[in-house]
Amino acid sequence: MADNRTMAQMLQAPIEGYEDAIVVPPINANNFELKQTLINLVQSNQFTRRQDPHNHLRFFNKVTFTFRHPEVPNTTVKLLLFPFSLEG
Repeated sequence: MADNRTMAQMLQAPIEGYEDAIVVPPINANNFELKQTLINLVQSNQFTRRQDPHNHLRFFNKVTFTFRHPEVPNTTVKLLLFPFSLEG
């Protein structure tokens, strides 16, 4: 039997049975976009193992607090941006 899933569906990590997994909730806003300048700002202070993690999170929270979209919760924005704040 052929697998009729799209490439995007095949690349999604399975979440069945992972109730505690961190999953970015679906975004239903029509005009939501993370601007490159915001991503660059987050990347300007990437976390390395030599830095204080508390300072890194304080900076990350300040940056993500500046971005607001009426239809997208701030936690969703943080989940989308956090990988950009890590080195490597």
